[in-house]
Amino acid sequence: MIAVPTRWKTTLEEQVTDARRRLDTAERQLKDGDGGRALQAAYPGVVAAATVRVWLAEPPWQRVTAPAEMQRRVREAFPGRFGALAALDLRDVLTSPWTTEAAEPYVKEARAFVEETATQLESWLAQG
Repeated sequence: MIAVPTRWKTTLEEQVTDARRRLDTAERQLKDGDGGRALQAAYPGVVAAATVRVWLAEPPWQRVTAPAEMQRRVREAFPGRFGALAALDLRDVLTSPWTTEAAEPYVKEARAFVEETATQLESWLAQG
């Protein structure tokens, strides 16, 4: 049985809600023809979902992870395309011009990643 402190349950759920909101924004940006802004909106959503995945694997109320280690684990949890982006200079990548055609696969991958994370969280919380 998983005993999740209420504060952390709320934090986990808020992370997923934030990730979904960011992906909604990214999808609107794609429809508006702005691939660069779509990618800028999607990236923090992936970070939020990856953070939740790391916390599910090692609950932060049981063991505190050093910030550098947490950052490494979050990046390791990224889906394929975003894992590749994280290895680059993000400022350059996220401020470069992106066509909607180039950004669309990233946004789709991010949406799938966020929804899979939400499903994992719901299942994990149901065990408690």
